[in-house]
Amino acid sequence: MADRVLEGKVVLMTGAGRGMGREMSLALAEAGAKVAMIDIDEDVLTAAARDAEAAGGQGCALPIVCDVTDADRAAATLDEILGRFGRLDMLVNDAVVGPERIGDNFFHDPPKFWQLEDALWRQMLEVNVYGPQLMARTVAPTMLEAGRGRIVNVTTSLNTMYRAGAGCYGPSKAALEAHTHIMAHDLEGTGVTANVLIPGGPVNTRMIPVASGVDRAALIQPTVMRAPIVWLCSDDSDGVSGMRFIALRWDASLPRDERIEAAGAPVAWTQLGAQSVQPD
Repeated sequence: MADRVLEGKVVLMTGAGRGMGREMSLALAEAGAKVAMIDIDEDVLTAAARDAEAAGGQGCALPIVCDVTDADRAAATLDEILGRFGRLDMLVNDAVVGPERIGDNFFHDPPKFWQLEDALWRQMLEVNVYGPQLMARTVAPTMLEAGRGRIVNVTTSLNTMYRAGAGCYGPSKAALEAHTHIMAHDLEGTGVTANVLIPGGPVNTRMIPVASGVDRAALIQPTVMRAPIVWLCSDDSDGVSGMRFIALRWDASLPRDERIEAAGAPVAWTQLGAQSVQPD
């Protein structure tokens, strides 16, 4: 079994049933964590939880059907996690309404912004921006009381945020990127950190429709998220906050500081400096 660097830790993973959320859940379980896996698709979630237990041991996975935009369900989910495991150390916000909802051929025939449905815009904003806010707001008091914790938000590459045809998906991820900076600022000095993790390009998940004709072998595989998410949830990442990490650039063979430098940068591109004049 892999090095269990997360033994005793408890992680809440949203969007855990498929794709990157599933792969991250399996990696966290294999590293010794107890993983509360939430999704809205019960059948897919149950299967993913079985895979997590196969990787990490019986009882390490807790599947919970939960809509990340439902405040009552979010609160009930936290209560269930605390009742089962007695603590919560990390939140990974991976649940998403992806660009596949825009259309099967959005890669090659991107719709104009005025052609996008209002309902899809609202749903993406609600799930992709409000959902992470709700989940983080729900778990933050527990982490603050404990004096330590992790919040990891999955956003996307900058060029995807303004990609033609991604007129609701890209902006929703840009909003979450900016909000992560605010989270990190508000959490400074509390022992709780907030960071971003992205794959580094299009990933071989259902967010890239098969009908698009994209070569699946040329896409980034969702397993790329495994090593960096385990590190971000480990004690070795203590003190690292307000950063965005590109999983494709994560090289576990490098020393810690070199790994961080190679794969990381300030969240929300704050290294560009202030762009406005503020009053005293």
